[in-house]
Amino acid sequence: MLCLFALGLHLAPLLLADYPYMDDSWRAHLAGNAWAAEGRVMNDLFYAALGFSPGAPNLFPLPLLLAGTATALALARLVRHYFIAPTASAVLVVLPLWYQPFFLQNLSYQYDGPTMALALAACVLAITLEPGRWRHLFGGALLVAVALGFYQISLNLFAGLCGVEVMRQVMLGKDFGQVCRHALGRLGQGLGGCTLYGLTAYQLMTPLRQGLLPVDGPWPSITWARLDVIGERVGLLLTPGTSGLCLVLILLAGVALARHLWRVLGGAGSLGARIGLGLAWVLPVPLILLSIPGITLVFADFNDGARTLMGLGVFMLLVLLLAHQQLCAIHPRLGWLLAIPLLCMLSFGFAYGRVLVVQKTLHQAVTFSLAHDISAQPSLANARRYYVLGIDSSGQWLPAASGSFEAMPALRYVLNINYLLLPEMMPRVGLSNFGSHPPLDRQQVLARSPRPRVQGKFYDIHSLGDTAYVLMKRPRDPEVYRW
Repeated sequence: MLCLFALGLHLAPLLLADYPYMDDSWRAHLAGNAWAAEGRVMNDLFYAALGFSPGAPNLFPLPLLLAGTATALALARLVRHYFIAPTASAVLVVLPLWYQPFFLQNLSYQYDGPTMALALAACVLAITLEPGRWRHLFGGALLVAVALGFYQISLNLFAGLCGVEVMRQVMLGKDFGQVCRHALGRLGQGLGGCTLYGLTAYQLMTPLRQGLLPVDGPWPSITWARLDVIGERVGLLLTPGTSGLCLVLILLAGVALARHLWRVLGGAGSLGARIGLGLAWVLPVPLILLSIPGITLVFADFNDGARTLMGLGVFMLLVLLLAHQQLCAIHPRLGWLLAIPLLCMLSFGFAYGRVLVVQKTLHQAVTFSLAHDISAQPSLANARRYYVLGIDSSGQWLPAASGSFEAMPALRYVLNINYLLLPEMMPRVGLSNFGSHPPLDRQQVLARSPRPRVQGKFYDIHSLGDTAYVLMKRPRDPEVYRW
C-alpha cells in the first residue's frame, strides 16, 4: 500500500496535465501501434489485449494506472527481497527506480509510458527470483525477455540491479564461491533473456534500429564523447539546492562502502578469497554507473534522451540502500531521513507536471490560431492538402516556464519539446487533411509562392494550387517575462 500510494502521488501531476507527448498525437488519431518494427512487440500485445481490438485506441490514463499498480507490487516484492524484516522507511530505498527525475520522460508518453513502466516492473520481478533454482533461472530469463519486448533500454536497469545483487551477497556475509555462483546465475538470467528476445521480437526489428558501432571504427573516442554527454545531462540535476543533499548521501554511502570493505578484507578465509570478495564488493559500483547509458553506447544511432537513462535509478537505489544501512546503524528511525531526497524528486515531478501544462497551453494556442486562419479564408479552407514545414529547432521556447527552467535546469532536458506544431495535432481541431511528407521543401515553397496568404507570429501560410504550406518560424522573443 505504501508503494502504491507513493507511485500514485508521483503520477498525479502527469494525470492532471493530460498532455499528449510526441508520438501520442498520431497514435491517438490513428489508434496505431506499429511497435513491432521497433522490436517492442509486447506493446502491441498489451494494447490489443487491453483495448480488445487489433489497434491501439487511446485509453489514457487506464494503462498508466494499471502499469503503476503492477510496478508498485514489484517494488513491494523488491523491498521484501532486500530486507528480512522490512520497515516503512525501507520502502524509500526502492522508490528511486520510479522517482528518479529522468524517468518522467518515459512516463510522459501516454502510450509508451505504461509499457516502459511494465518493463521496469518485469526487471524488478526478475531480480527478486534467486537464480539458485532452475525454475527461477528460467523465470528470470523469461521476465527479462518480456521487459526487452516492452522496452530494450530496460536491459540497463536489469544489469544495474544485478550489480546491486552481487554487492548484497557480500553484504550478507556469503563466501567467495557463493558470490561467484550468484553472479553467474544473474548472468545466466540476463543472457537467457537476451537469447529469448533475440529469437522472437528482435527478428521483427527494422535494420536501422539494429545498427551497432563498427568494431574497426573510432569507437573508443565515440564512446568517450557519449559518456561526456551523459555526464553533462546527469549534472543538470545538481543545483545549489540539491548539491549539498547529494554530497551528504554519497558520503553516507561511501562510509558504508568502506566499512564493509574493511570487514571483508579483515575477515576469515584465505587472502585470495578475501581479495575476491573485496573486488566483488567494489567492482559493481563502476559497472552500475556504466549502466546509466548502458547499451546506448554501442548503437550506431545514439539517443541521449532522458528516457534512455533508466539505469540512473539503480545508482540512486544503491546510494540510498547504503545510506539507509548507515543511518539505521546509528538509530533505526534515522532511516526516515531518506524521505528528504525522495521529497526532492517528488517536487521535481510536480514542477515537471506544471511545465507540461504550460507547454500544452502553448501548443493549443498555436493549433487554434492556425485552425482559425485556415477557416477564415475560403481559398485555404478549401485546400485539398496541408503540410507543415518545421524548423530545425525552436530552442524549446517556452516563456511561461522560464523561471522553472532556471531553478531546475534538468526540466528542459526532460521535457525535450523543440517544436510548436506537429501536423498530427491538427485533427484535434477538426482538420484531418494534414500530410506528413510534403512534396516541396521550404526553399521551393518560397520560390514558387514568395508572398504568404497569412502572416503570423509563429507561422506563415503559403498557397500553391490546391495545397497549402504552413511554414513555421523560430520564435525571436526572449523567454524571460518582462514586467
